[in-house]
Amino acid sequence: PTWVELALRHLDDAKARRAARYIAWLGTDEQEKAAALEREFESSMQAVMAAAIALDAFYSIMQTHVKLPPQLVTQWRTKRTPRHSQVAEILRRAFQLKPKGTAVLRQELKEIYRLRNLAVHPSGKIEAPILHPEIKVGVEWRFAYFCAHNAELIVNAATGILWELAHRGNARDSQIKDYMVALRQRLSELFPSGHPLKPAADFGPDGRKGHSV
Repeated sequence: PTWVELALRHLDDAKARRAARYIAWLGTDEQEKAAALEREFESSMQAVMAAAIALDAFYSIMQTHVKLPPQLVTQWRTKRTPRHSQVAEILRRAFQLKPKGTAVLRQELKEIYRLRNLAVHPSGKIEAPILHPEIKVGVEWRFAYFCAHNAELIVNAATGILWELAHRGNARDSQIKDYMVALRQRLSELFPSGHPLKPAADFGPDGRKGHSV
C-alpha cells in the first residue's frame, strides 16, 4: 500500500506538471519548454517505478505462500523467464485464476514491466527523436514514454490488478485471505470512490492499444 500511495502521489505531480508543460509550450521560451518536459518526465517515471514496485512487493508476499514445482523454478532460471511471466504464474496459482484472466493479467504485467525496464535499464544509445503524442514534435524517447498520460495508464493498470485481486480474488491460502482483507481496507482508503476503470493494455508513446514500439 505504501508504494501504491507513492505512485498516486507522483501521478498527481505528473498531471500538474503536464498542465505546466502545456502552458510553457504555448510560449516561445525554449529553455522553459525543455525544463517543463524534464519535470513531467521525472514525475511520470517515478509514478511508473512506484507502481511496478508495488506489484513486485505484492508478488514477493504471494510467493511465500505458493509452492512451485522444482522443475518450473529450474526452467525459469535456465531460460531466464521474463519477470512478468513469473509474476503472472505466481498470482495465477495464488488466486486460482482461469486461463482467460491469466492471459489478460500477463499482458498487463508485460506492459508495466516494459516501461519499468526502460527506466531501470535504458539502452544508452543515441536514438532518433520520437514524435511526442501531445506536442507533435520530435523529442528524446524518454519524454515520449514517460509522460503523464502513460504514467496514468501504468498506475491505473498496476493498482487495478491489486484492486481486482483484493475485491474479487479467490485465494486458496488462509494467510493470503487474511492479508487481502487488510489490503482491501487500505486500498479502499486510497480509492474512496472505487478504482478507476483500467485502460486496455499496451502502452506505447501514445498510449493507444495496439501501438508497437
